[in-house]
Amino acid sequence: MTDLTHLGKYRIESALGKGAMGIVYKGYDPGIERYVAIKTIRKDLVDPDVAQQYMARFKNEARAAGRLMHPHIVAVYEFGEDDTVAYIAMEYVEGAGLREHLTRRDTFDFAQLVALLRQLLEALDFAHARGVVHRDIKPSNLIVTEDGRLKVADFGIARVDTTNLTQAGMIIGTPSYMSPEQCRGLPTDARSDLWSVGVVMYELLTGEKPFRGTLETIAYKICHEEPPAPSALSKLKLPADVDRLIATSLAKAPEARFQTAREFRKALEDLATLSVEVDEGVGTTMVNIGTLMLAKPASPSWDDDTLRTAEHELARALGPMAKLIVRRAAAQTVDRSELCAILSDSITDPESRRRFVTAFNKAGSGQSTTGASAVKSGSGATRAMSPGTRTGTVAVPLEPAFVEQVTMHLAVYIGPIAQVLTRKAARESRNRAEFVRRCAETLGTQERAAFLRELGFD
Repeated sequence: MTDLTHLGKYRIESALGKGAMGIVYKGYDPGIERYVAIKTIRKDLVDPDVAQQYMARFKNEARAAGRLMHPHIVAVYEFGEDDTVAYIAMEYVEGAGLREHLTRRDTFDFAQLVALLRQLLEALDFAHARGVVHRDIKPSNLIVTEDGRLKVADFGIARVDTTNLTQAGMIIGTPSYMSPEQCRGLPTDARSDLWSVGVVMYELLTGEKPFRGTLETIAYKICHEEPPAPSALSKLKLPADVDRLIATSLAKAPEARFQTAREFRKALEDLATLSVEVDEGVGTTMVNIGTLMLAKPASPSWDDDTLRTAEHELARALGPMAKLIVRRAAAQTVDRSELCAILSDSITDPESRRRFVTAFNKAGSGQSTTGASAVKSGSGATRAMSPGTRTGTVAVPLEPAFVEQVTMHLAVYIGPIAQVLTRKAARESRNRAEFVRRCAETLGTQERAAFLRELGFD
């Protein structure tokens, strides 16, 4: 596949991205003189444990999107396969995934948010009317062109009419964006997609997902807890109408949500006509909500000693990812006890969690926590030796807690299949870095960068 020059009638121009199972190419159709994107799967690289499900999803993507010719849906032109490779030829779209914009912390104004979501809802209204439910609406499946056009991609787990890729009770989707009925393995319909749109809108408004934590915690919160109102996370004075719209889109019961994409779009457009009060320093004035920039609030202030202690102690259990986890947790709270609770929740091993809480609280009372795991560097400073530290090429056993932690991070992007893929990667890896790299290769280019950044391996 690395020296591939043609695939079917298409001439291969370049590689656009690479995953564990295949490559996405930029191709050219000489018959009608247009560029295409060609997603491929090498059959010999598909893990036998998931081969049937993986190939079924791939064929389903072609079937689902192939019936949907719409300006805001990536068009599928052809599905083909031989003994070694399966491929889908589709519309070539120049742009970046919405996830990439969020990872870069790009700012949007409210009018841009409305424009993007209106296009998404128009696409879903079209799909739902033709019996297709996407079931995996998330930022990385939404491509935004430079001129602001949105395209919905990846119908790999879509439900087409009454055809279902899963058995009853099987959970499918991306955890942070799944509806309560998806989390419970119940039947889904168009209203499940509208829940996911609500999650995307919440993230655009606040820069945060409404439900965060471990895989199990996310699922529990989706089914049983209400997220903070967007207005509580934004430094802007968002009107109560914004909170009400989000609350409706994220209602636990499908019958309490917007019932159609068209209804959701109408509510969004009505919201865009509102005026809001803005403090300009010399008094307040009323402006259209569309002019508001959706900037994130400033991070809470923490003293360096507290954060260094937290990183040092957390690294004993989680290794290199500790720094990133502490930084993200510190942006959520100014309370030391709450910071301790957030950090300890990221440790899956009960004994390691207990040791972290004890050491962190001990440091808070003014007592030293530096132990035998700290070694002197050449500059005289200390650095924590992570559990996965190794010398040379000696293989280091992967701790079950670390494997579980990476599995939960990966599951946020690809769902329950992550457990199968991480088990395989753990068997074939000699150390943490190689293990994380193998796991990252199962993702697309933009998701891979975000995944590595979350784990501190970017």
